[in-house]
Amino acid sequence: MKKTIQIEQSLIDIRNAGVFAGNRTKPIHRWYPYIEGYSADLVEWALKITDTENPRILDPFGGSGTTNLVAAEHNLSSWFCEVNPFMAWMADVKINISRNITRSEDLNDLFTFKTALEKGMAQRFKKTQYTTIVTVDEKRKFFPPDVANIVCSTLNWIEQNLDDPVKQLAKVAVAVSLVPSSSMVRRTDLRRRTSKDPKPQIFTNTAIRALDMIIEDLQPSRREWTSIATLMANDIRNIPDGSGQFDLIVTSPPYLNGTNYCRNTKLELLSLEFINSEAGLSQFRNESITAGINSVSKQRLPPSQMKVVEPVAKQLDVCAYDQRIPQLVRLYFSDMTEALRKLRSVSSADAQLILDIGDSKFAGVHIATDQLLGKCAETVGWRVVDSMPVRKRRSYDGTKLSQVVIRMVPN
Repeated sequence: MKKTIQIEQSLIDIRNAGVFAGNRTKPIHRWYPYIEGYSADLVEWALKITDTENPRILDPFGGSGTTNLVAAEHNLSSWFCEVNPFMAWMADVKINISRNITRSEDLNDLFTFKTALEKGMAQRFKKTQYTTIVTVDEKRKFFPPDVANIVCSTLNWIEQNLDDPVKQLAKVAVAVSLVPSSSMVRRTDLRRRTSKDPKPQIFTNTAIRALDMIIEDLQPSRREWTSIATLMANDIRNIPDGSGQFDLIVTSPPYLNGTNYCRNTKLELLSLEFINSEAGLSQFRNESITAGINSVSKQRLPPSQMKVVEPVAKQLDVCAYDQRIPQLVRLYFSDMTEALRKLRSVSSADAQLILDIGDSKFAGVHIATDQLLGKCAETVGWRVVDSMPVRKRRSYDGTKLSQVVIRMVPN
């Protein structure tokens, strides 16, 4: 069923919706600060301009679940794809598991966990599993002395003393405390702290603050929904054609030369044992859009030749300081075109695709990613309705870049 809407372009203001900052004060959204994320306000805007009552919603690059959480807050069913198992788990906990907390009494075990942290019982718990992070840290020194052991002991206390759903919520408090208490810092990518960076926080204190936030947000009077978010696949390109008919797709795909956020969440992946070594990160490469130079592999099949992309790629063939760069550009648009084709195959005739994306620059060559993606989308059944600037950006070398939201409909 369609609803009557009137879009006044001059009234559409989503200038701050392309960054996660707006979510830092929103209950549940704020649990996991996600650099690559966008604001819930973008999804709210998309719902306002959608002309379908009770739309079926999809996010093919789900991240930490912003699109799906907003859908749940409106009691709308939603689906998502996500290659990073930690991020998929985080979205599941925020949307599906948290809704099982229906009474204040359901939070009692979280208070028990808080007491165990305050009294040091969790930190001294005998290790039985969750030992991967300790083993890796012995070689890599991701944490200050003894912090990896404390993380391990805390996770094992949770495993032995709590039951679901509270167990998963307690793990969230651990997960969001890992990078702040480590010798690493997340500045788009994950790297070693320097003397200019803040010193690591105390793990226990950070976990307690996170736990207080979770408890506050899960008071039954603060939220209530019955809808769930369903994980369809790791990679949108692998779902069968015609798998559902979605009315609204809101997403932010990987940016060209963007951060490899599977590698950027390796402390979380290792600590919660989604992988058992750093080598396990490689398994996600083939299921991801080729968006970074380190993801260019000789094992990949040659990308599809995109006429709209070749003029830029050929410039890079001549001037790029690394010959993987033109290959990266070709692979990125080839991968994204296949993703867009798949999205068209699972979209209703009246669907809208809202896509947040930024441009790039390599060796002095500007890559107008939004424009090129729009042209690629036209080859697989989409039509660009409008492209709206949301933010000015700068690359590491100071180059001015932009971020836009593209709105597409079936052609």
